[in-house]
Amino acid sequence: MDHTVKWTGSTHVEQCKMTHSTGKTITKEEIASGYDRIAHKIGLDDAFYERCLDMHSAYLGKILDIGCGKGSLLLKLAARRPALDVQLHGVDISPVLCSIARQNVPHAEIIEGDAERLPYMSEMFDFIFMTEALEHMLDYDAAVSELVRVLKSGGIAVITVPNHDWMSFEFYDRRRNKKRQPVDDHYFRFQEISEILSTHGLTIVNVRGSDNLFYYGWKHNFIEQPLAFFFPFLQKRMKRLILKCVKSPDSKSE
Repeated sequence: MDHTVKWTGSTHVEQCKMTHSTGKTITKEEIASGYDRIAHKIGLDDAFYERCLDMHSAYLGKILDIGCGKGSLLLKLAARRPALDVQLHGVDISPVLCSIARQNVPHAEIIEGDAERLPYMSEMFDFIFMTEALEHMLDYDAAVSELVRVLKSGGIAVITVPNHDWMSFEFYDRRRNKKRQPVDDHYFRFQEISEILSTHGLTIVNVRGSDNLFYYGWKHNFIEQPLAFFFPFLQKRMKRLILKCVKSPDSKSE
């Protein structure tokens, strides 16, 4: 892997050529530029971010959103907590997305940076979010390792990933646009993401599904969701997995 490190103030983005699991060779600079081009077209509905925040009851201290995008989750979080209770931080590889996030959440500290080499001190944050971001990384282990490094011992991480065990995955995968983003979504099986998280010292304490099993709209809300309540295994068969994790006290933060 060829790489140099470009510094911008207190942040840095590693400019490196890597081959993704799809076989595509791409640099971090190309990834950033790719997300710049589609910055105004990406994002999820408000209900998704509310479900992510519902994974924990009280947020205090320093909070980081890795792959913060337009700042949608940070904005939702700010509406739940008085400004004196929290210090909001966000990092994204796309300068355009960072600019939008600063406008949307002006009281948060938003910086450009690479999730695989986070520009923060070790054990700096009480809570970390990584929502719909890990699947676009070139090195999943490096990204999770960095998350763990900057998370305090006993701290909480909420991580979401697309679910390969989704009941409608095969049908959807044949039809989706795999060239929409610079790095295509990697759909994780629950066992796969569990092993990655546990390897780096994160213990999953809660799992919820998001989006749907087969249907959207009222059928999902009034049929699928009640079914998943009575049959919890269905949570792991929805389109997205929302994972609440705790950093083990003996996890290394090198």
